[in-house]
Amino acid sequence: MPLHETDAFVLRTFTLKEADKVCIFFTRETGKIRGVAHGARRLRSRYGASLELFTEVSLRYLQKENKELVSVSSCEIIRSRFFEGMSSEILGVMHYFAELVIEFFPDHEPNEKVYRLIGAALDAIDTASPAQLPALVRYFEIWMLKLSGFFPDWRHCGLCGRELTPEPSRGSSIWLTNEGLPQCTTCSGQMGEELHAAEWRLIQEILTQAPAAFAARSRDLRVVNPLGQIGYVATRLINRVLERELKSFEVLDRLKPD
Repeated sequence: MPLHETDAFVLRTFTLKEADKVCIFFTRETGKIRGVAHGARRLRSRYGASLELFTEVSLRYLQKENKELVSVSSCEIIRSRFFEGMSSEILGVMHYFAELVIEFFPDHEPNEKVYRLIGAALDAIDTASPAQLPALVRYFEIWMLKLSGFFPDWRHCGLCGRELTPEPSRGSSIWLTNEGLPQCTTCSGQMGEELHAAEWRLIQEILTQAPAAFAARSRDLRVVNPLGQIGYVATRLINRVLERELKSFEVLDRLKPD
């Protein structure tokens, strides 16, 4: 039984029997894995606080061939994200992020970009104000779709191939079908979900900026309304891909700007 060692984020834990836990990790080397932490529910567990949500750990585990669950050997804290007095809003966002990662990415599929995105998003949450949390949610949603291969290429019309560059002075927009296919005004017949120039520009910023930098932009009041529309489009795409609404989805209602 080979011993593996890698850095990982804790995404979720479940009770298994009286003393054990099943843990879902996203690792730097092998992507998402599920493992059993034996004795994790005991009062004097050697795991301590290392299995809290989004704690970054140095993980060692044993894996038997053809076994879905690995056996956790040790789990040492690199950085803890959970702290006493954490707001319900931040905790809700973290649970939502964890559920997105769990649902969008299959087990044992390495993805260094996802690992780095998780770390950068958590760093941004650490310094974000409550008003900036919606921007980080939108950022993470778009990048989940992008890195999982479900984010449409909105640079060109999906029918005629025309370059899409919305310009307020011309009143031009991008129109999205229910499947998220982008269309120019001519091909769409102005039917579908309209994406204005401000919203299109914000999506380009999401795809080119770090999460903390993008969250800082949300101080600009002109960003609030476009963020709401981007969230509507992103969550529709997410629900379509997953064919259901996520359990942690209600957090979005609490984060909508007034």
